[in-house]
Amino acid sequence: GETLQRGDLLADGTSTSHGELALGKNLLVAYMPWEGFNYEDAIILNERLVRDDVLTSIHVKEYEIDARDTKLGAEEITRDIPNLPDDILADLDDRGIVRIGAEVEPGDILVGKVTPKGETEQSPEERLLRAIFGEKAREVRDTSLKVPHGESGKVIDVKVYSRDEDH
Repeated sequence: GETLQRGDLLADGTSTSHGELALGKNLLVAYMPWEGFNYEDAIILNERLVRDDVLTSIHVKEYEIDARDTKLGAEEITRDIPNLPDDILADLDDRGIVRIGAEVEPGDILVGKVTPKGETEQSPEERLLRAIFGEKAREVRDTSLKVPHGESGKVIDVKVYSRDEDH
């Protein structure tokens, strides 16, 4: 026989697709050609389907980020990210984690994280940033968790796990 591991998919059926429930709606639709085009150019649905959100679905995405110890020092979850204006950080709490209920768009920060970076030769831009923002701009880089391209939504829950007992 075949060896199975925990979580292996055993069977797929008419109501599942790759192990996920895939139930649908049976709809009565009408095909109507538009100005001489063929059947692929128009589908008419009942307005009630739109008004009553019959075809609306909810997708829950889960994002994770770790703060690790690197050879240059420990990564830090924080709201204090160098070179970013306060309006970008508006939905982050004092710990640097997005607040529940926040509406997020692609590129928005979900968890602020900085990673230590090594000493390198500084470009003129880096010297200017260091002069304006101080030492913080030089010693860490932004490695925050951001909303991926093409995703948007509303934050419904936040969970923080820590190995330390005091967090």
